[in-house]
Amino acid sequence: MKTIVALVDLSDLTFKVLKQAHALATAFNSEVIILHVLAKVPVVVDVGLASPVVAQDPSPEEVHRQTEQLFEMRDSLIKFGVRASVEQLADASVAAVLAETRRRNADLIILGSHHHSTIYHLLVGNVAADVLKGAHCPVLVVPSDEGVKGK
Repeated sequence: MKTIVALVDLSDLTFKVLKQAHALATAFNSEVIILHVLAKVPVVVDVGLASPVVAQDPSPEEVHRQTEQLFEMRDSLIKFGVRASVEQLADASVAAVLAETRRRNADLIILGSHHHSTIYHLLVGNVAADVLKGAHCPVLVVPSDEGVKGK
C-alpha cells in the first residue's frame, strides 16, 4: 500500500481519520494525501418573508484558515515520520473527489462517517456512502462517537 488518501472535512472526525491514516502509513510505509473540499457556505439572503438560502464561495479569510489547518495536519504527520501532502479541491462533487483519488493512484481511502438522520441523508446526501459506491480501491470508514452509548 503506497498511497493513502485521507478525506477530511475539518470536523471533529478529522483527528480520528488522521490517526488511522498515521497508523496505517507507519505500518506500510505509505504516503498520506490529506484531501479536503472547500465547500460552498450557505447564506440566507434577506429579501423579506421568504428569504432563500444560497450557497456562496467561502471568504478568502476562511480559505486561508482552512489551508493553514491542513498544513498543520500535514506537518504533524511529517513530524512523526509519515510522508504527507495536502490537496484542496474547490466545491468538488463526490465524482471529482473520486477522480482525484484515481489520479493519485490511491491504494486506500480513509474518511469519517457522521451520524445523521434519514431525513438529512435524503436532503443532503451521504458522502461516505457515495464514496463507497464509486471507489476504485478499498475504503476505511471511521465512525463518529455520536450516538455511541457511554460517550
